[in-house]
Amino acid sequence: MPNPPKLGVGVLYQPVLDPLLRSADWPADYLEIIPDTLWHDAGRGTHPRFDVDKDVRSMLEGVRERMPILMHGIGLSIGSSEPLDEEYVEQFRSWAAWLDCPWVSEHLAYSAAATDEGSVVAGLTLPVPLEESTVDLIGPRLAHLSGLLGLPVALENNVYYFRTPGETLPEPEVLNRLCAWGEGSILLDVHNLYVNVRNGVMDADEYLRALDLTAVREIHIAGGMEIDNFYVDAHSGIPPAEVWELLDTVAPLCSNLGGVTFEVLGSWFDTVGADGLASVLDRARVSLAAPDGRPS
Repeated sequence: MPNPPKLGVGVLYQPVLDPLLRSADWPADYLEIIPDTLWHDAGRGTHPRFDVDKDVRSMLEGVRERMPILMHGIGLSIGSSEPLDEEYVEQFRSWAAWLDCPWVSEHLAYSAAATDEGSVVAGLTLPVPLEESTVDLIGPRLAHLSGLLGLPVALENNVYYFRTPGETLPEPEVLNRLCAWGEGSILLDVHNLYVNVRNGVMDADEYLRALDLTAVREIHIAGGMEIDNFYVDAHSGIPPAEVWELLDTVAPLCSNLGGVTFEVLGSWFDTVGADGLASVLDRARVSLAAPDGRPS
């Protein structure tokens, strides 16, 4: 895996960020977008299928002149058993080329499934079963997708709110083995990991010992909340102390790390505020600069 550019710290785009994004006080080194939220997809078989508002296109043109842009997918459905949606992949590829993305990312998940009535889109990412058949399915698809995009594809670890019976492989082994295919790498979401630890699904130290940290290209951080006795990945504010501890530990060990991205939903941005956003990014820079797994 070629060394990625060192982008620094970034923010996942939300429209509420627009005034700050246009100002001299913008605190991030790069912007990450979920392209599915910025185009309208009329569905397979429609022509034209994808429509982009001119204001969105203008916004992205302005951003790419100032800083790098990353694309974080939710619709490639790399874990689906049906063939890749080639029209969707081409739309994704054209945007990645237009925005000059150094890499793209997706979830180790699926969002579309084949039925007797045709493909059904779930509208969210669903975890794949952790077993040999998943590696056999996704590996070739990942290599094919990387070839079509002409870019490395980083797969993100999942949130699990309970253990799934019958699974035969730990998630780190699945991710490690998939990295051997094409331009595969890992997007390590340490908040997702914390969610799984908090809900009693896995052990963080065991997980990180098993994961090939040299394959980690990007890290996500976020905040969450308690709902009905579960801690959920709500992207609802500043990362908790435990997430910072995980980031401090793991970031210096990821020798090919290109960036740390903060995710916060637009509905929670007023709670975080511009000053809070800047503080989160400054704190993430401390973790990136630490030489030995602890902030300097």
